[in-house]
Amino acid sequence: MYKYVSISRRVIAVLLLATIMTLGMIPSDSKGARGANHFPNVLLITHEGKAVYFYEDLIKDKVVVINFIYTSCPNSCSLETAHLREVQSILGNRVGQDIFMYSISIDPVQDTPEILKQYADKFNVRPGWTFLTGKKDDIILLQKKFGLSIDEIENGDSQDHNINMIIGN
Repeated sequence: MYKYVSISRRVIAVLLLATIMTLGMIPSDSKGARGANHFPNVLLITHEGKAVYFYEDLIKDKVVVINFIYTSCPNSCSLETAHLREVQSILGNRVGQDIFMYSISIDPVQDTPEILKQYADKFNVRPGWTFLTGKKDDIILLQKKFGLSIDEIENGDSQDHNINMIIGN
């Protein structure tokens, strides 16, 4: 017989914070670290309309929280965004200074910078958390580099996706 255990969002946020803080203490050139040779420097567009390069501008030498979403997702994306907004609130001014949050759209046709801005505003996202879009093939490449690609999903018309979050430096 299994017992359902409910863990509060605050406990999850504190665990996430501890993980992020620990990563901030690990040198980015640690054994096993992946850098420019692993992550592509693809061009993405922020929810503010700014062009950025994934590796050079977003993740190089930074502690990051990355997830893949789409704004018309009927269930999990909004819930995940709401939870991450709570984490952002707990982290306070650290977000945007020594911790950076990125949500990358898997539906770049629909999720224009304007739509992503509306989505970020809907969740009252503060500075330090950037929503991104780009070319579909580049986004699939990023998912593959993070080990989040599922061929059956990528090759179909489905908007199903992994709801994993990546935390790293």
